[in-house]
Amino acid sequence: MTKRSGYLFALVLLGILFILSLGCQSKPSVVAKDSPPLLAQDVAELNNTNGKIVAQKLLEINSLKDKTDCYKIEYLSDGLRVVGFVVKPKKVESKLPVILFNRGGGLDFGMITKENLIYFSFLASKGYVLLASQYRGNGGGEGQEEFGGKDVDDVLNLIPLAKSLPFTDPNRIGMLGFSRGGMMTYLAIKEGAPIRVAAVVGGLSDLLEFDLERGKDRMKYMIKKLVGPDIEEYRKRSACDWPERIDVPVLILHGESDQVVNVRQAKELGEKLGKLGKPYQLVIFPKGDHGLSNVHNQRDKRILEWFEKYLKKE
Repeated sequence: MTKRSGYLFALVLLGILFILSLGCQSKPSVVAKDSPPLLAQDVAELNNTNGKIVAQKLLEINSLKDKTDCYKIEYLSDGLRVVGFVVKPKKVESKLPVILFNRGGGLDFGMITKENLIYFSFLASKGYVLLASQYRGNGGGEGQEEFGGKDVDDVLNLIPLAKSLPFTDPNRIGMLGFSRGGMMTYLAIKEGAPIRVAAVVGGLSDLLEFDLERGKDRMKYMIKKLVGPDIEEYRKRSACDWPERIDVPVLILHGESDQVVNVRQAKELGEKLGKLGKPYQLVIFPKGDHGLSNVHNQRDKRILEWFEKYLKKE
């Protein structure tokens, strides 16, 4: 091979290698035409960074996936990145009312799972936007939850987030809490959450009594770890100690057969609210378990009727 032909061969080889390298580069992802857009925010609705979405991912939920879109998000709460969720109807023709869902349990126990997201999708399919928090420190979020301490801010900071979304009605926001989430709901109301209505299922309203009734189990240990030994901290978290602070209509649902939170707590809070003339409704299910999962159709019928009464009105 002559020097000239060798030079030409090298140029051709380099050209081939360059073309091959272009083909090996990762191609940009293509979004299907019918894929829902990522969530957008009107940052003017945020007084500071609380409620700002800093990361989001569209999830694939098999149940009702043709009717709803489900997003896993990270949002700012007191400067911390907290994990949460937004579930909305796929087709939105007008601004929708909002339900803020407060989960039960603590730490990794009771975290929001796929089953919860399916339930959120069910509620969203009825014409609501669902928002929920894992609470700080959980599911990869920053910080440390306090079982009704500063982590109540993670619930409160969902409100400006909700108001910043273009498909929500900022004047029609309600709250739904299960178990410990009931306690978080009462605490949010105590802190002045601008909501119209609330519903609580198997809710904690007397944390001190709850703690005293438990044996040496995981829940008792976790509460001691997160709340500490100060009795006053337990009272701060117990709506039965400050029923006068509950100033929005509350639906209290509880099972007579609840083996986790004694039905006595719901009855006591209901009695105190009644004496104060507060708007509430107490419904006891004779054979209902904790969370009323064994009577879920009746439970959800009551919840939807309650929210329809207060949130579906302009």
